[in-house]
Amino acid sequence: MLVNAKEAVMEELFNQYIDQLNMSCLCSRCKEDVLALALNAVKPKYVTDKSKLAYIKAELVDKQKNTSMLVTLAEAARRVNENPHCEQHKKGRG
Repeated sequence: MLVNAKEAVMEELFNQYIDQLNMSCLCSRCKEDVLALALNAVKPKYVTDKSKLAYIKAELVDKQKNTSMLVTLAEAARRVNENPHCEQHKKGRG
């Protein structure tokens, strides 16, 4: 099984810092939009099975790498907040 380990790491960061991201909407569409934007902005790191995710997570103990991913996530959250594509916001515009 081929897995992008950065996806799991980014999801963990997102869940850990969700309150600090100050998102106006936390629906699944907005969350997925944030993660998609953030993941497209970072270099993927593939592993062949999920048991190897721990090695990638250990790499991110390096505060500079962790901070860089968090900044990318915050930028993605800002972009989604400014231009949400979810049904909740479409109804509000109608």
